[in-house]
Amino acid sequence: MSNGDTGVPIEQFIQALQTQLDRAQTAMAMKAENLDLPLTFAVKDLSLDLRTHVEVVRSEIRIRPAGTGDRDASTLHLALTTITRPMIKENAKPMTLDPDEPSLKEAVGDQLTDEEQKRLEWAGVHTVAQLKKITDSGAGKEVERVANLPVDRLRLALLRASHPFVASVEPDPNSNPDQVDTDRVVRIKGRNLLGRGLPRVSIAGQPVHVLNATDREILIAPESHHRLSGMLSIETEPGRVAEKSIDLPPSLVRTQQQETSDEGGQP
Repeated sequence: MSNGDTGVPIEQFIQALQTQLDRAQTAMAMKAENLDLPLTFAVKDLSLDLRTHVEVVRSEIRIRPAGTGDRDASTLHLALTTITRPMIKENAKPMTLDPDEPSLKEAVGDQLTDEEQKRLEWAGVHTVAQLKKITDSGAGKEVERVANLPVDRLRLALLRASHPFVASVEPDPNSNPDQVDTDRVVRIKGRNLLGRGLPRVSIAGQPVHVLNATDREILIAPESHHRLSGMLSIETEPGRVAEKSIDLPPSLVRTQQQETSDEGGQP
């Protein structure tokens, strides 16, 4: 038994090995399905004999690779075998991911380290929606134990991921002509764009009328006094603000001459 914090937990070693084998299998599948190339080999069973030191640190089994000529090392034998599709269907639910759902790394930014995100993925948490579901269900302690990540860190990461984010800002070609001219509507895409009410949107400090808003997109209608270059700001709730620098075509602006014509006056 060792009092030092050395080596890696044995479950992390197995999870890392499993993840890399999954990547190899995915690469072979891409080769066969997308490139129409023949498979020249397949991995059915894998056996490993590791010369390692086995240590117990705070009731946790850890392994540390043995050095050359180390006579006191133990031999750890691991045997991995394949499982069939019926076995997968019987023992695991399929993971359905929204194609527009951001990855965990995109959402939490630097709130979690790469190593912490990797441990969450080993625990089956790949997206913000999955992290939120686990936290809301009260299973945070289980994730804390499996991923070796404190619940408070998970909550901070979830708080960071819940902030609004702007992915793109572009003219909307499908706006309702009865509501406003189609060339004067701007579509904002992102995530967490809707709070308890309509968000407050401004361009270069000037408020812009919001036509419609959902969690994933906002439609705004710039007017003649609005600049279409500068900083776009979206505030969903006090303290929750997303900003993005934009530079849209000036033709989007509703001029005073157009406004007079729409009202039946003479240009």
